[in-house]
Amino acid sequence: MLSKGALNPADITVLYKMFTSMDSPPVELIRVPAFLDLFMQSLFKPGAKINQDHKHKYIHILAYAASVVETWKKNKRVNINKDELKSTSKAIETVHNLCCNENKGASELVAELSTLYQLVAELSTLYQCIRFPVVAMGVLKWVDWTVSEPRYFQLQTDHTPVHLALLDEISTCHQLLHPQVLQLLVKLFETEHSQLDVMEQLELKKTLLDRMVHLLSRGYVLPVVTYIRRCLEKLDTDISLIRYFVTEVRTPGSARLNCPP
Repeated sequence: MLSKGALNPADITVLYKMFTSMDSPPVELIRVPAFLDLFMQSLFKPGAKINQDHKHKYIHILAYAASVVETWKKNKRVNINKDELKSTSKAIETVHNLCCNENKGASELVAELSTLYQLVAELSTLYQCIRFPVVAMGVLKWVDWTVSEPRYFQLQTDHTPVHLALLDEISTCHQLLHPQVLQLLVKLFETEHSQLDVMEQLELKKTLLDRMVHLLSRGYVLPVVTYIRRCLEKLDTDISLIRYFVTEVRTPGSARLNCPP
């Protein structure tokens, strides 16, 4: 599967039987980053096709890799802790069903989820599931794939599109995902959104800067400030955006300044 860069039901079935047996293989065997990324694409990429008869197997293997803890002594496994396996599997399945209906293409998904009120019920559920690190990574990738759809921001009417709001929740819950969140924000900030007029582009970039300020407030200070400084030095960013960032950070009494230690 790794050599082909794709998962297939036959091999997934073999792995599923192995990792549901009483004497399952070491969990490290399925913790290869490139392998896990294939599961992310299958379960969280908009429009991805997955055989419904085998979907529970994909979910189980990803949840197993993300949640099972093994204790080894002298090259012998003495304990397997699967306490989080069931809840992790449920969270993955829930978010997959909410975000990645396989009958919809990415552009159709964007149109359907274009306003916040359409996702009120789902947001509450998503926020609960995002507390699981593997789900947070999946949602982050889903957001990346969705907002990279060329017409996404053209269809948005909210000041803060729901997908970008989800990035704030990921930043709040998972410190280890801060670099990936900033990487996505930088990519969007530097993308030329030619389908928007000048004022709309400025407003979008302010929204992205708001997300960076939130990252800063969660303790990811130096990388955010370093990026903004680089924008200033390169002279390729509207100076009003730099002033906006500084103003947001320096707002007296702002909760954004209450950075965690």
